[in-house]
Amino acid sequence: MLTDKTDKIPLLEDLRHSPHVCMAEAARAANRALARHYGAYLDGAGIAPGQASLLMQLYYLQDTSVADFAARMRTERTTMVRNIAALERTGQVETFTPEGQRARHVRLTDQGRALLTDIVTRWNDAQTALKAKLGAAQWDALISALNMLGNIDTHNTND
Repeated sequence: MLTDKTDKIPLLEDLRHSPHVCMAEAARAANRALARHYGAYLDGAGIAPGQASLLMQLYYLQDTSVADFAARMRTERTTMVRNIAALERTGQVETFTPEGQRARHVRLTDQGRALLTDIVTRWNDAQTALKAKLGAAQWDALISALNMLGNIDTHNTND
């Protein structure tokens, strides 16, 4: 427990008056802002932005193993299992095991496809509005940078 408030941590003191220096903090703040932005467009549709993204990807994949879906979405399998379970409870997706296979698969249901048909216009409106706010050049730069960050190998910390 730090009882003496006069003990300073030199690096933190050096950074005290710097603009956002923590990439993780800036990314979390941006993610919250994006969730609010897309959430405003999806308001009343009965689905959160992250869930909408999963439905869109499933539309393209048609049916896929949970592990492959997690890899495609750049998330942990256990996180994907929780996300799929929430969509399954609301009838948007179903899981199944193809005959002769061991891996669980997931696919859109008719209800999920109907919801996706409804929300895709809202999602596109959110994209268009955000792109207009940022401008095309900033949009492209951010998408490129975010994709680069999303592909960083976190297992090798020496790079």
